[in-house]
Amino acid sequence: MAAPLRRCLAQLSLTIRCPAIQQPWASVCGLQVCGVPQTVNLDTSATQLRGVHTASPLLIFRNTEFEERPDFGVKMESKKWNRYNTVVYPPTEQDESIRPAEVCHSRFNMKYSPKKMWYIAVMIRGMSVDEAMKQLSFYRRKGAKQVFEVLEEAQEIAVRDHNVEFKSNLWICDSFVGKGRVVKGIRKHMGPRYGIVHYRYVHYFVRLREGKPPKHYYPPPPTGHDKMEEYIREQRQRRIISSL
Repeated sequence: MAAPLRRCLAQLSLTIRCPAIQQPWASVCGLQVCGVPQTVNLDTSATQLRGVHTASPLLIFRNTEFEERPDFGVKMESKKWNRYNTVVYPPTEQDESIRPAEVCHSRFNMKYSPKKMWYIAVMIRGMSVDEAMKQLSFYRRKGAKQVFEVLEEAQEIAVRDHNVEFKSNLWICDSFVGKGRVVKGIRKHMGPRYGIVHYRYVHYFVRLREGKPPKHYYPPPPTGHDKMEEYIREQRQRRIISSL
């Protein structure tokens, strides 16, 4: 591998159609840029040496056409979930309470494990937005930062588009994750063996509702009186076999 690469660098006298070129190479060679001879001096110290696939001569011919595009045809938001923001409800009656505003927001294809993101999504259910963002700021996981940014975006949408007066007067009604794309890769094992690597992506969905959070988001644990009533109810509903 070293001999062909050495011959390639020694014979590298090309005409490259580009306005400028960076010159941190690994040897001294002659080069013509737009017809003008260039002398490239390289430092061959241990700190300047690079691998074959990351060497500067190979970076010259790198295709950067697709890197300028922000997305590769991958969805970054959910059309169905965000469609709840366009629902128009009928006007409330005089004796009815004012319907609280709701905001739905999402973020698609985040490079994170859905199983790890599930713990973060469940943790902030039923919290106020300020309390959830405070908890996420102390959560040392990469997904917590993504959820924090989604909550900030949802607050901005609520104030801007849904006539919410105070952005802190919101609580998290729904918070769940979805499975995104799974990209398969390959890695080397011992000998001739190879293994498959799964690069998983995750979707995150959140719904904010105006007002104060409820006291119990999930059903509270039964008290002693509740357990006694349930026991008496079960005893009275018994069926005696072979009876009248």
